[in-house]
Amino acid sequence: MPDDKDDAPKRASRDQKVIPTGWLQRGSRLAGQTGKSAARFVGTRAKSFAQPQRAQEFLDGFHKQTAQQLVQMLGEMKGAAMKLGQLASFYEFAAEGEYLATYRDALTMLQNSAPPMDPAASRMVIEEEFGKGPDELFAEFTDEPIAAASIGQVHRAVLHSGEAVAVKVQYPGVDDAVRADIKNVSAMTKLAVAIAPNLDPKEIATEVKERVLEELDYRREASNQARFAEMFDGHPFAFVPKVFPEFCKTRVITQEFVVGSPFMDSMNWEQADKDALAEKLFRFFYGSLNRFLLFSADPHPGNYLLMDDGKVAFLDFGLVRAVDPGTLKLLLETAQALIHDDKERGRAALEGLGILTPRTPEVEAVWEHMKALNAPILVDAPFRVDPPLVGKIGQAGFDPRSEAFKALRKVGIPAVMVTFNRMSFGLGSIIGRLEATANWQAIMRELWFGEPSQTELGKAEQEWLQRIHPELHPPLGDADR
Repeated sequence: MPDDKDDAPKRASRDQKVIPTGWLQRGSRLAGQTGKSAARFVGTRAKSFAQPQRAQEFLDGFHKQTAQQLVQMLGEMKGAAMKLGQLASFYEFAAEGEYLATYRDALTMLQNSAPPMDPAASRMVIEEEFGKGPDELFAEFTDEPIAAASIGQVHRAVLHSGEAVAVKVQYPGVDDAVRADIKNVSAMTKLAVAIAPNLDPKEIATEVKERVLEELDYRREASNQARFAEMFDGHPFAFVPKVFPEFCKTRVITQEFVVGSPFMDSMNWEQADKDALAEKLFRFFYGSLNRFLLFSADPHPGNYLLMDDGKVAFLDFGLVRAVDPGTLKLLLETAQALIHDDKERGRAALEGLGILTPRTPEVEAVWEHMKALNAPILVDAPFRVDPPLVGKIGQAGFDPRSEAFKALRKVGIPAVMVTFNRMSFGLGSIIGRLEATANWQAIMRELWFGEPSQTELGKAEQEWLQRIHPELHPPLGDADR
């Protein structure tokens, strides 16, 4: 009788129909869906102007239909369609009530519901990458996955040295599927351009393509994670698992095994604990940006584990973006101008970022929309972020009746801001779900200027910073105020 294990790779490649790769079929569906969304949005806008008394009805109908079709299309695809679905999570900001739940359910599905691949397929990928199977590579390897993601799944294993590890294995065929979808990524910009004609679709498409293709290479992700692990070594409340480079390849990444609870468990916490979690997340994402010129741009809840010692473990570093000092300076200038309501200073900063141009007429709505987006940091006082606030801000940009909608049609979004907005909007949504309160401006002043912290978490972080990274404290200086 033949050995089933010996025949496993052959059987997997024959039967494991993981991902279809025909780019014409996949591309036409992707382009068709985004094209329909764009056309439907233009129609919604026209009907809203013609019948303003029914504008809310038209807007609700648009979001309901779009969410349903988005779920159906992405639920049948993996590859770049799944990643682009995550990147397009701004949809969540544009819906309220039952439609907010619809979009949120769709995004949760993208984060958590990828069906597990056959164990033989996972073993096949490991053997192709390392030239040996998991039973030889590891002292122990569990076929049953412990987690699933958009382009891979995670297995528990034990190294021969005795260390417990998590092994993420990419789905077979996902590379071809992603590259097939990438040929059509420009179709995803149609809806954005329908809303904001001044956007550069080629620049946006290039940014999205580059970030998505980077996520295919787990060696790059391992390198990113190693950098973050070094940056946050010994941090009082942020934990980045170490990676094991000798057990990482293009389609396999091996990292320290972490025990913790999923983010959704925090929904049942006391409000004070939710506030603390929100502060930890806020400090991690904006701290890495302002101190190290590097940030993770994928803040969705599936990328955290809540550890028993109060730390948050950050697990996914496939989508990481570096910024240059000049860009960081302009982001700070924009924030300071908004805080002080200095439109002249703000316009100069926004022109520097490429959001406005010298030819852009003076538009009060642009400034007011920027203030709405940054409302939590505009006041030097405790500020509560909740779902209605997040929904109101997001919906304003999609409501043809709003001044914010008109403002968006006059601005551009440079490449770096596509990824930055993915991080900031996603983080804002999570903080809103926690309904968290903090003095967000005071926290940002710590990050910008090294001001003494007003919170216990901040004091612990500043002590760590002075001990581990004294060269970064204070990070900027009073001249930038």
